Amino acid sequence: MPMLNNIEIWLERLSSLYISQMRQAASEQGFQLVNLEILQYLSICNDYSNTAQAISEYLGQTKGSISQTLKIMEQSGHIERRPCTKDKRVIRLFLTEKGQNSLQKMSQHMVQIPDENPEVLAGIKQLLKTWQHNHHNTGFGQCLSCKYHQTAGGQKFKCELTGEYLPLPDKFKICREHEFENQTE
Repeated sequence: MPMLNNIEIWLERLSSLYISQMRQAASEQGFQLVNLEILQYLSICNDYSNTAQAISEYLGQTKGSISQTLKIMEQSGHIERRPCTKDKRVIRLFLTEKGQNSLQKMSQHMVQIPDENPEVLAGIKQLLKTWQHNHHNTGFGQCLSCKYHQTAGGQKFKCELTGEYLPLPDKFKICREHEFENQTE
């Protein structure tokens, strides 16, 4: 078995600590880890990415497994399903107030990591970009760092992929269609 390089060792340790912390925070509120992951995802994804399929892709789990979990979360009142206003065939998922409150309670049990260090943030973004490029994975990045993000002025920005103008705060949300600049090179 090949040895891990230094970056992989530190990344593995960081991810293990983070997952362990998430698991404990979820457990203290009577949830499974996957429930917290879904609540977190729905709190940070944009309106193109709040589907069962997107959650399945983001978490790397089967759609059947995610579907069962979503059904339980909907029955417990933590999420709700609504038809897309633009395409009635698509079902969108949203956090309910109960879901937001549960996420807030679990978040209080997790160490908050300040993102005030631009060098660390840039390094993490570069690591993600490299990882996705080398493994032919795309998507799930903040709109702000996407090649399709265009500043439009005022309180909106434009997604060049969809041609839509979106509210400025959405630039910090993640999108399953995300591509870094020069990602295909």
